[in-house]
Amino acid sequence: MYMNRSLAPQPQEKISFDIPQIEKITLQNNVELYFIKKAKLPIVQLILFSSSGSINDPLDKKGLAFLTSLLIDEGAAEYDALQLNNELEKLGTISSINVNHDTFTFSLLSLKEYFERSLELLSKIILEPRFEEKDFGREKKRMLDKILQLKDEPSYIAASAFEKQLFGSAPYSFPEIGYESSASQIVNNDVINFYKNKFIQSNFSVIIVGNIEKEEAIELLNKYLGKLNSSSLVKNDFVIRSEKRKRIFFVDKKESAQSEIRIGNLIKLRDSEDYYAARIMNTILGGQFSSRINLNLREKRGLTYGAGSSLNYYRSAGYFEISTAVNIKNTEEAVSELLNEINLIRHKINDDEIDFAKSYLIKQFPSKFETYSQVARNISPLIVHNLPLDYYHKYEDAIAKVTKEEIHKAAIDYVLPDESIILVVGDKSIVQPQLFSLFGKELIELDIYGEEVK
Repeated sequence: MYMNRSLAPQPQEKISFDIPQIEKITLQNNVELYFIKKAKLPIVQLILFSSSGSINDPLDKKGLAFLTSLLIDEGAAEYDALQLNNELEKLGTISSINVNHDTFTFSLLSLKEYFERSLELLSKIILEPRFEEKDFGREKKRMLDKILQLKDEPSYIAASAFEKQLFGSAPYSFPEIGYESSASQIVNNDVINFYKNKFIQSNFSVIIVGNIEKEEAIELLNKYLGKLNSSSLVKNDFVIRSEKRKRIFFVDKKESAQSEIRIGNLIKLRDSEDYYAARIMNTILGGQFSSRINLNLREKRGLTYGAGSSLNYYRSAGYFEISTAVNIKNTEEAVSELLNEINLIRHKINDDEIDFAKSYLIKQFPSKFETYSQVARNISPLIVHNLPLDYYHKYEDAIAKVTKEEIHKAAIDYVLPDESIILVVGDKSIVQPQLFSLFGKELIELDIYGEEVK
């Protein structure tokens, strides 16, 4: 077959697909079920949310929710950890447990014929965990070993120090896994008390996507998780205040060949009306491979393998962030170019950039719903951020209708050079002189935990 390479490829036509229809049902125990019937494959995906994320950790026991998530499936009811794992393996069921700042999440992917048995086992994990001392000692050591490993990774140091300075004293300012000093103080009774007073007392929501009738799903949830009582005793609402000033930091990472760079600021919450405009703006700036930032730092200047920007959201906070890693000798040039890009996006956006960004966002949209797990995961933000159930049905039209003026305003409102945090992790002897050349006495040194070095 002859291919005429003198002609540019034509853009792919918009992919048509069926956007999932979400039904919301409140169960008899006040647990909210978000249900989607998908009958193509004989599988069922379940995700269960608890609002007992790591922001519920005590100040002196950071990492408690994370450690609880490691322990909760290490034996339950009549099964020890090995027996429980073997029972799930016999069914071919894939399960996982994760904690972030806002949520404590259980995920279950099962064949339809084994879904009831899989749900029964999950109910034992949730309602009858053993929390035995021998399992506690093992999992706590694993957690402390992981913390020690992360402490040596520049990208992790940059991320955690950046959020520490961004959020100040707010609960989002520490890593979910905690610190060595706080995690080492946790005892098994702390885990048990967290389970009783935070986990069980929290709000619960369930997502089910798969080849199962709604009535059967409700019946099984009432049967196996009916003892859960979705509660509002655990409150996760708080206000985060920006310092309204630019701050420049560095963290010393001796003998580092690269510098990790983070630049960003607090933004509006995820349910803000200008989210679509902000999303298009960020796509132009750094949200995909051919964005301004990556074309400048990677393609034009050869400073990095990749650079980008993102809009990041927790339940009670949002932040804009630019991130990249460059050869440490090029730190000054990279930071300078990133600041130039920040100023440029606030003053000039071209029509062709807008058209490309809209096309990109609309055409990649169907790929988010290819698997049952993807469908379930994409319902999660609707719950966490209290978005309408028809959100995805309106998404493409909402993107298409955003005006140039709205995108420009989003750039002004979301990218805030005068309120930004600029943070670099790298060898002090190399990065400090470069940053001092740019910022002078504004430069502040932090330790690896994001605290100022006195």
